[in-house]
Order: sequence, then C-alpha cells, then structure tokens
Amino acid sequence: MLIWQLMSWKLTRTNQKSNGEVMCLVHDVIQAADSKADDLTGFNASSESKRLHTRDAPDPSGVFDHDGWKEVAPEIIAPTREKQNEGGGHTFTVPALMYRPLTSVIKAAFSEPLSKWFHFIPFKHIWKSASGQEQHIYDELYSSDVWNKAHDEIQKQKRDDNC
Repeated sequence: MLIWQLMSWKLTRTNQKSNGEVMCLVHDVIQAADSKADDLTGFNASSESKRLHTRDAPDPSGVFDHDGWKEVAPEIIAPTREKQNEGGGHTFTVPALMYRPLTSVIKAAFSEPLSKWFHFIPFKHIWKSASGQEQHIYDELYSSDVWNKAHDEIQKQKRDDNC
C-alpha cells in the first residue's frame, strides 16, 4: 500500500517530481536509520519552512558543518536615486552570509565518487543535422573554444626536468 501511495503522490498535482527525487525521499528520508513516523505527528510544511528560514533555527542538516563553510556579515552599498559626492548609496549589512572558498569547493568535489567521471581533456561537441550541416554545441566549459585553446597551449609548453 505504501508504494502505491508514494507513486500516486509522485504522479499527482505536479509533474515536477522526478524518479530521482522520489528515490531520495524513500532512501534518505523514509528509510533513514533515524527516521520515525511519529516525528511527523502534527507536521505542517508551511510552519517548518518558516522555522528553517529564521536566523535562530538550528541547522538540522548540518550542511554548514563541513567542507570549509565560513560565515560573514558583509556590507553592500545599494545605489540610490540621489546624487552623492562620495559616489555611494545606502549601506546594508547582509547578516549570516555563508560562503565557501573556491579551494574547499574543489577539494569537496574531488572527494566525491563521481569525480572519476570529471572531464580533464577538453573536446568539441559537434551536432550534425539531418541535412549534414555541423554545428558546434557550447554546453559545458570543457567543450568551449577557450578551454580547448588553453589546453593546447599548456600541452605545447616545454617540460621541466622536475615535472
């Protein structure tokens, strides 16, 4: 019965639920080791969404607990219609802005099992129409002309003995 209810839920109200999302719901939520049906007693999605978006709400997912996340409160200057000699505007503080340095993003990406499928050698993605006309497809950075040119220039460099 539960499988029928789950698939009925997937196929109703919206067609935006993918099979992958349903699999994540089943494996990561419903079948999670710490999952208890009683935890959902009195559940209200709207209330929980509001609670999660407040600054003081705990981060139950722990998403910011690893991978080098940092918290800052940067000040930004928003332009106004008034002319100001200083060239500024109104200053606003963005509280609790979370960011990750690029190096921690790269380290995290390469620690994932899927990193074995990363493209390190660029290529051109060509589509051939039924009439035989070829068109260069620009869908990823590693298939761009700039990436291909930079790769060629690196390959042409003279090797160091220490390399």
